[in-house]
Amino acid sequence: MDAKLDLSALTQKIAGSKRYKYTLIISVAALAVCVYMLSFLPLSCAKTAENTDAKAQQTAGEGDLALEQRLERRLEELLQSMEGVGRARVMITLESAAEQIVASDERKSGSDGSYSSELRPATVSNAGREEPIVITELMPRVRGVIVLAEGAGDIRVKYNITAAVRTVLGIDEGSVEVFVMR
Repeated sequence: MDAKLDLSALTQKIAGSKRYKYTLIISVAALAVCVYMLSFLPLSCAKTAENTDAKAQQTAGEGDLALEQRLERRLEELLQSMEGVGRARVMITLESAAEQIVASDERKSGSDGSYSSELRPATVSNAGREEPIVITELMPRVRGVIVLAEGAGDIRVKYNITAAVRTVLGIDEGSVEVFVMR
């Protein structure tokens, strides 16, 4: 009830005072100008690599396989150096591919009230080739890990393997399975 009274009192104050009316009109006009000006700004300064070309995507897929293999090798070395583990084999599966965020260049053109814009990756010349400017690269997420280890029959060793894998890869316990190696 008090809010209604406050709102109606404010409405009466605005209606009765030219100063408040002009302030309100100027504020609304300034907001409209801001919205209009924002429509001419680039929509984004970044664009994902999936919008570039198929060759870049193929290279990323090959890079993901190499990343899996490097992670597997390093994890195997780490686990084999732990007490009680013995020989170990590791398989890692990735949930998603690596994603590159590249800078983009937006060009607008228009006349007589009609405008068009073209959004392309910003590039830099490197050894005679045009390459996109990479702002950041997001590493793929790990879906799951399987570890085969000679010492996994011991529950303490199995727990230590799971804990090491979880810590190194930043994944939850449900994403790690440990089995005894034959």
